[in-house]
Amino acid sequence: MARSLRFFSVARRSAVIASLAAVCILSAATASSYVASGVPEAITDNETVYIIADATGAPRTTVVVDWLQVEGSGRFTIADPAPGIGAIESLTDGFAPERAGDDVIATVDVDGNGDFFYRAETDAELPLEVEMVYFLDGQETAPADLAGKSGRLRIEITLTNLLEREDTVTYVGSDGLERTSEVTYTVPLLCIPQFEIDGTRMTAIEAPASAQLAIAGSTLTYALPMVPSPESTAFLEMDARDIELAPLIISAFPKLPASPDFSVADDLLELRDGLSDLRRLSEGQLQVLDGITGGMSEMDLSGAAGAADGIAALTSGLGELGDGADGLAQLTAGQYLYLDGVIAGIDASRFESLGQLQAAIGQMRAAASQLATGTAGLVQLLDGQIALAEGIRASNAGLLAQADGFVASYSADATLAPAAADFQTLAEGLGAQQHLLDVLLDGGDPDGSGPAPAMPGLRTTRSSLHGIADGVAALADGLEQIESQSAALGAVPDAFLQLRQALVVLRDGGTVSGQALPGLGATRDGLTGVANGLSRAEAGLAGSAAELARLAELPVMMAELADTLDALARGGAVRGQHLPGLTTTSGALQQITSNLGWGVDDMREGEALTEAMSAAADAYTSFLGLPEGADGHLSFLYKLDGVKTTD
Repeated sequence: MARSLRFFSVARRSAVIASLAAVCILSAATASSYVASGVPEAITDNETVYIIADATGAPRTTVVVDWLQVEGSGRFTIADPAPGIGAIESLTDGFAPERAGDDVIATVDVDGNGDFFYRAETDAELPLEVEMVYFLDGQETAPADLAGKSGRLRIEITLTNLLEREDTVTYVGSDGLERTSEVTYTVPLLCIPQFEIDGTRMTAIEAPASAQLAIAGSTLTYALPMVPSPESTAFLEMDARDIELAPLIISAFPKLPASPDFSVADDLLELRDGLSDLRRLSEGQLQVLDGITGGMSEMDLSGAAGAADGIAALTSGLGELGDGADGLAQLTAGQYLYLDGVIAGIDASRFESLGQLQAAIGQMRAAASQLATGTAGLVQLLDGQIALAEGIRASNAGLLAQADGFVASYSADATLAPAAADFQTLAEGLGAQQHLLDVLLDGGDPDGSGPAPAMPGLRTTRSSLHGIADGVAALADGLEQIESQSAALGAVPDAFLQLRQALVVLRDGGTVSGQALPGLGATRDGLTGVANGLSRAEAGLAGSAAELARLAELPVMMAELADTLDALARGGAVRGQHLPGLTTTSGALQQITSNLGWGVDDMREGEALTEAMSAAADAYTSFLGLPEGADGHLSFLYKLDGVKTTD
């Protein structure tokens, strides 16, 4: 049994035994002063399980070394569970443990702290299986056949964890609800095989990336951390000469080496929520595109091609109307200047005496007569313009009637259809011109209901001037009566002032009998503005005519736009290139958010499983059992035979 522990340093063991002996001697010397207290303050049971195995990993002997750390003062009886063990050997002087059924019973005397060691062999099932396989130049070779050989040596080690557990774990899912899951796992064992390699015989060594290397002279020690769950395999490969292998030491501890950072699950949930918002945005954009394409499908663009012709006809009509408005503005400007001269000639202060006043009245009467004559002349001028316009309108009406007749006649004959179309266009133009002549004669809005204001006609202007002529003629008659009635000459200056005021109102506008009347100046300015506005409108429409001609392409352009929007919504070809649509984006985001939710669920379940495994490792503190109330620490130490040449 003592030979099973020879792989420990003899010097170290001697030092431990010497220390323990000193403690025991001191304890024996003072034992008579102790008072039995029954229960120690604390017990720590450290179990180290030593397994001696052949070079393939098959166990031959299993020895448990138990180190009891007792705290307190007094004499205590300790019962340490140890079912199925063989003979007990104390490793502490003065410490005499005995078997009692499945327990090891010992009475110890402690003054503060006491350390007690014993060992025993056991046939208890081990939690870890070790399998070693050797290959020389690619061929599996028994360990005994490797000694003294040379070649490319590969050593494979497989560890199998037999501590399988079934458990129920609880965690919070991605939906915030508590969930349970049935899991199967192995209690974590951190295993560290240590390969001691002779650097004078072994070269070109290949080891796993996780291997840790320690060098002492020409001896290379490779430590390979492994956590079998339930199985793990590692290797060491090298060029070997005169093969000899030192014994392999494997340390194993119940421990979960590292735990992943599961806090990323919260970040993934935030990412999922953000992607869900993006998916809803894509769905909203898809609804907008569907609304646009639906509205476009209801558009009637059949009349777009003729819009340019209509604009051209309107441009021509505006030009003619602008010319007429400009002529009226010039006429009104002449009338304004004439009245301005008459008003300037009226000055009552010049009459210093009655005789002078009579003469002045005579002059005023003459001036009024001239004004009446001039105004009558203007009325006659307008009569001529009206007659000319009516003649033009009558001629235009005749032409319109003839054009309509030609249209009706030629439309019946297919061979004359082009001519019928030409006359139809002519008829439409004559109709527009007829409207403009009506506006010129009787007033109105040249372009129909629109931004341009309505304008007065020639008849309205003639009526106004005719009224002025009648008024001036009446004024001349009145002046004549005043002139003939000398007795009334004293009132003449006031009459002239009233006349002058009336003429000023006629020129500049004002209030007559409580009604505001515009003057010839306002009429002139208004007609000038109308003429300028019509000119600008004509120029603007003329400049846009070429652009408006592209309206004929609008139906095709809108159809292409509808196809592009549909491809953007549901995917399709755009300019020969296939593009995914918003439906693809929305579906992909839906799948991603679902997968993220499942991933978070898996991570939360993994976190719960990790916690369960860590708790299981923390709870695996004894191989044989612990004294009541004791804390335990457990470790395993395997020693596998090496390969040696025989002398």
